Amino acid sequence: MDALKIDTDTLFIGDGEIIKNGSVVLEGNKITYSGETEHAPSVKKELYVPFLMPGLWEAHCHFSGSLTASVESWLMVNPYVAAARSTWDLKELLSSGITSVREVGGIGVYLNRVVEEGLIDGPRIYGAGNVLGMTGGHSDVHGIPLEIYRTWGNSPLGELVDGVSGCLKGVRKQLRKGAEIIKVCASGGVMSELDHPIHQQLSDLELKTIVEEAHRADRLVAAHCHGSPGIKAALNAGVKTIEHGTYLDEDLAELMVEKKAILVPTRYVIEKLFASSQNSNVPEYAMEKLKNLYEQHKSAMKIAIKTGVKIAMGTDMFVSGPNGVFRHGENAMELKYLVEAGMKKEDALVSATGMGAKTVGSLAKKSGLLKVGYDADLLALRNSPLENIEYISNRDKISLVVKLGKIIVGESK
Repeated sequence: MDALKIDTDTLFIGDGEIIKNGSVVLEGNKITYSGETEHAPSVKKELYVPFLMPGLWEAHCHFSGSLTASVESWLMVNPYVAAARSTWDLKELLSSGITSVREVGGIGVYLNRVVEEGLIDGPRIYGAGNVLGMTGGHSDVHGIPLEIYRTWGNSPLGELVDGVSGCLKGVRKQLRKGAEIIKVCASGGVMSELDHPIHQQLSDLELKTIVEEAHRADRLVAAHCHGSPGIKAALNAGVKTIEHGTYLDEDLAELMVEKKAILVPTRYVIEKLFASSQNSNVPEYAMEKLKNLYEQHKSAMKIAIKTGVKIAMGTDMFVSGPNGVFRHGENAMELKYLVEAGMKKEDALVSATGMGAKTVGSLAKKSGLLKVGYDADLLALRNSPLENIEYISNRDKISLVVKLGKIIVGESK
C-alpha cells in the first residue's frame, strides 16, 4: 500500500504536544512519521488539512439496540434486532471521528467481532459484556421478578453477583465472552428504580475480589460510582476508572490523583436527560434522581479538574438510532461540558484521545496518539477546536476520518 502524507497547520499529538506546520505519514495501518513538515519524507500521495489529531476515543457508552431511554426496554429487544440497530450507531460513531470505543456494558463484545472481520464499519470496540452488580443494585431491574431476571439469557445488561464466589464467577463469565474491560456497579444509580445513588453497592471484599480477578487477566475495572462511599471503596479496591463521580469531593479527588485513577464524568447524558424531562419517556423515578444530583455532578467535575484528576471523555450513550433523547455521533459534545467546568481546550482534546486509550490499559496497545508505530487513526478538522471546542462535535467541520489507514470520510489525491 502506498504511503500517504498529511500536512497540517496544527498537529495535535494527543498527549498535549502541539506542532505547528506538521505532517503525519501513514503506511498501511500504522504511522511511520509524525513531526515537523520540513523533516517529513517525500511520498507520492499527499493531503493538506488545517487541523489534525488522533481519532477520538469514546470511553463510556453502551450498545443496547433499545430505542427508548429505560433499562426495562433493553430486556425487551430481540438480540438480532438489537445488533442490527447498533450497526447504525457504529457507522455514526465512525463518521463523527470516533475510531475507538470503550463499551461498559452491552453487546459490544459481539459487535466488535464483526467490525474486526471488516463486515460492518465501526470503531474498534473494547467491550465489558455484562455489568456486574449485587442483587437489588443498579445492574438489577427491580420491576422484574428475580427468578425471571436471573435466567434472562438475552439480556445485555446486568450480571448479578453476590459473595466472593459469585464475584469470581461473574468476572470469569465476562472473560469467556471476550470482555476486554470489566464493569462493576459500586453505587446505586439513576436509571434503576429502587436503589439510592449515594449508597455503596457490593462490599469492600467483593469489590477487591472483582478487581484482583480482572487484573489476573490484564483487564482494568471500570466502576459506576455516584456516591462518595462507593467511590472510596472502588479506589481502595484498585479500580482504575471511576464512572460519573457525582459526589466526588476534594479528599476523594486527591485520592484519585494518588491512585492514578481516571474519571469519566459523562456530563452529556445528564444534560440531555435533564433537558428532555418534559418530553421523554424516561421513568419518573429516574428524573427525580437526576434532578437531585444535577448541580452536584457539575460541582464534582469542577473539583476534579481543579485538583488535577485525569479525565477521559465518555457520554453514557445507551439508546440506539437517530430519534431518541440522545444519539451516537454526538459524543464529542461532552468536551464542551468539560471546558465549561474549567478544563483547558487542549486538555479536553487529550481526554478524548491519549487519555481515552489509557482507560483500557495495555489492551489498547498503541492507540490514541499520533506517534511513530501507533495505529493510523486520525481526525482532521477544517477549523481548530483549540479556538472553539464545539468545532469538534460539528460534522460540517470534519474533513477527514481515518481508521487503521483506511479513509472513512474525505478523499486522498
